[in-house]
Amino acid sequence: MMHNLSFSFNIAAWHAVSSRMAAPAQWQAWAADADAAVEMPDYKPALAFLPAMQRRRLGDSARRVLDAAWDLASDYPDAPLVYVSHDGEINRSFELWLGLLRDNEVSPTSFGLSVHNALAGQWSMLRGDMGENTALAVRGDSLESGLAEAYALLHDGAEQVLLVLADEPLSAAYDVAAHRAPWPYALAMVLTHGTDYRLSLMPSENAADNQGDYWGALAWIRFMLSDGLEHMQYNGARRWLWQKSA
Repeated sequence: MMHNLSFSFNIAAWHAVSSRMAAPAQWQAWAADADAAVEMPDYKPALAFLPAMQRRRLGDSARRVLDAAWDLASDYPDAPLVYVSHDGEINRSFELWLGLLRDNEVSPTSFGLSVHNALAGQWSMLRGDMGENTALAVRGDSLESGLAEAYALLHDGAEQVLLVLADEPLSAAYDVAAHRAPWPYALAMVLTHGTDYRLSLMPSENAADNQGDYWGALAWIRFMLSDGLEHMQYNGARRWLWQKSA
């Protein structure tokens, strides 16, 4: 039996980057017309705030996470981190498997970076942040699962929480059946106490017809950039209702 869940919070700030969009004007253009992303050039985070040697060691997903979250963490220090991902390091994992099959060995460094909480560990080391962090492996309702975890931290006494969601879909070079997001992205936001937003979990009446995409964070960005006050995110037997205060 699924019980209803509802909680309120404020979003002090948020920032998103993808392999195409990074600037607010680019996200606005995409929110108005999804085809606008096709015309945008590839975006590669510069990460000028890091020494060159540290930048070279970062994978693409880590670069996007740092680009999305670094300034937020500086503006809102001492916030515990909740890192959420559906895809994780799936492309690195495929490379490791192929390397093992081909060469009968794997790179210990690459293997260490393939585990799900490796990116949270990199974040901690690069920022010198010894605070609390949590890494979640999620399915369809990635953003909402992360928000529930972040809200629990607020409820336990945190003044603010940094939530970071990142996905890098399996490369098309791997010709296997897989659910793939349209492009890689990272979304970061700072949650605080308040009532500006309300998120409610409810059972879905037609679960078979409501199999939402795991990249629902992209639909959330479009909602945030719109004048709409409500947004529904489906995931099988669950549906999440987003509400903005008027």
